[in-house]
Amino acid sequence: MIKFITLTNTGYIDYTKNFLKSLELINSNLKPECYCIGKDGYKVLKDMNYDVELIDEESNSNFQTFRKGNWSNIVYNKFKIIHKNLIDNNFVLISDGDIVIENPNLYNYLLENIKDKDMLIQNDTIDDNDNSNLCSGFIFIKSNSKTLDFFNPKVMEFKKNTVGWDDQVYINNHKHLINYKLLPLSLFPNGRYYYSNFRNISPYIIHFNWIVGNEKKNKMIHFKKWYI
Repeated sequence: MIKFITLTNTGYIDYTKNFLKSLELINSNLKPECYCIGKDGYKVLKDMNYDVELIDEESNSNFQTFRKGNWSNIVYNKFKIIHKNLIDNNFVLISDGDIVIENPNLYNYLLENIKDKDMLIQNDTIDDNDNSNLCSGFIFIKSNSKTLDFFNPKVMEFKKNTVGWDDQVYINNHKHLINYKLLPLSLFPNGRYYYSNFRNISPYIIHFNWIVGNEKKNKMIHFKKWYI
């Protein structure tokens, strides 16, 4: 069983709505569960009949800039929801909300390619052979003792309120502890790769990272991937 999850907050809710809309536009039957920090964002998704669970931390509910302010507290919740769902499911797929899904056969690809690996993860460089920067924005994780230990939130609870720390820093600092495989850039491009190669690829997802704050929306509009 695969559990598809995403983490958002009230300040980020439009990106999450766009992410969810991308699934509808490709007639996908994939139904992510949204974990929302903040009651206002929770209500928006609930009123739209999306599957949503409230994380009641109003101090972390506003829009945050990458690795500044309360960023570390927000992304700490990723470990909590990943770990919780790894306990109850065979696989967990977690996606950031600045991603659009392009291919409804996403699960098939991931299941066919994980094989003996503990996780499949997006590459945040522009070279398929470069594993220097893994991207925590899109990860497909097999539930086993190794991944349960790796994503245990108790391990990094002391990192809360640490400016500059986040889930991607943790994963890259500890990737030697886990058996992972990089997802190919042509099928799972990060923003930097996609912006230069979009004419030549047919991806499963597009991650609009490598751009900070609300400029993401302008970039998504430019590439006709803003759907709300």
